[in-house]
Amino acid sequence: MRDARKHHALSLITLTTSLLGLLADSGRSSSDLAGTVQNRVRKLMMAAATVPRHREAMQHTGYDPQHDFSGIADLSRLPVMTKEELKAAPENFLQEDYAHRLAGCFSDRTSGSTGMPLTVYRSKREREIQVAKWMRLLLLSGYCPTDKVFSFTSPGRLDEGRSMLQQLGLLRRHAVDYTLPPEVLTDELLRCRPAVVYGVRTSLLMVADELARRGRQTPAVKLLLAGGEVIDASTRRRCREAFGVEITETYGTVEMGVMAWQQKGREGLSLISDCTLFEFLDRKGDPAAPGQWARIIVTDLHGWLMPFIRYDQGDLATYKIVEDERGESVQVIDRIIGRQDDIATLPDGRSLTYLDFYETMDNYAGIRQFRIRQQAPDRFLVELAAEAAYYRAIENELLNKLARLSHLPLAFEIRLAERIPPDSSGKMRMLVQDFKT
Repeated sequence: MRDARKHHALSLITLTTSLLGLLADSGRSSSDLAGTVQNRVRKLMMAAATVPRHREAMQHTGYDPQHDFSGIADLSRLPVMTKEELKAAPENFLQEDYAHRLAGCFSDRTSGSTGMPLTVYRSKREREIQVAKWMRLLLLSGYCPTDKVFSFTSPGRLDEGRSMLQQLGLLRRHAVDYTLPPEVLTDELLRCRPAVVYGVRTSLLMVADELARRGRQTPAVKLLLAGGEVIDASTRRRCREAFGVEITETYGTVEMGVMAWQQKGREGLSLISDCTLFEFLDRKGDPAAPGQWARIIVTDLHGWLMPFIRYDQGDLATYKIVEDERGESVQVIDRIIGRQDDIATLPDGRSLTYLDFYETMDNYAGIRQFRIRQQAPDRFLVELAAEAAYYRAIENELLNKLARLSHLPLAFEIRLAERIPPDSSGKMRMLVQDFKT
């Protein structure tokens, strides 16, 4: 018992130290952080030299970070890292010294919403930094350590976050299984009466709709955080009505932790650039221009056991250049478009995204949910949650609007449902390709 208390105390000390360091960094300008970021890249490249996949790429180009490191641009010497190759041979992405002694490391598993679940390994120190990144975001968004937090959480992670601090009334989190029915989730939320709520869009909307059905609003929510899925205008409106507060959007993954967030009064999603480096690349792998669709490629500056260097998140976004509060030009994510596999490619090579369909569906207040399934290059199944009488009134108009999304003769079949259930990951992909190209 004494050893356990000592371990908790040490973890608290190191977590607090990490958090204080990150909070200090948040007060520094981008130019002031440049040297710190470069040092983190150097340390990362040194760690990568002991990882089979990265070492092989370095040897192929004759690069040795011990002697040849010149700056952040050195990252481009390594090829883009994909989920497919990581899943196929995860041992190739681990430091060799740790490959056979992972029992003492923290492991986490992605939801596999793309059909490719991955196991990610972190040292205890790296895990503490990931937690500290999230804590910093909460604190900068108005969270107080005595606030009660309610989270919609995957079944495998319900026990996380229980500590001695919570017994003292600090960092309290009530985690609820997001696979439960909306009625149960709503009952739990109303019983908990939290100050802070977070989860993926699907969970928030299910509860928002249940609250609307009951004619209720949650009491005293001061901070509502959402991530993991595209947050559109309809989601913002419905959650504002149900929770009484605007959504604070976040962007993060199991692999990388939180990477960007919506700061009050600022445009777009601010990049957490002291911890993650972003590249926005077009389909050819060249740097994308502001406003252009881009693949999100990221490098984790605090991951050394399993270094994620130039990692393709599988997401599409647009970015823009804005001035920050210090007058410096910085990149921000303007809009998350969705996953790369949530793009419908048509017979002529052109594409439709979830947002193309959303802009059509958002005209109809009686459509509670929708999902588009592309069954062939020119054929789509549209799943709608709406009253039958309402659908009959809009059917012809809706089909005509869908047909005008392309000059090609596309076929749309519409199927009504009382409710469209989320995927096993707790999310609901809005545009799904059901055939192999």
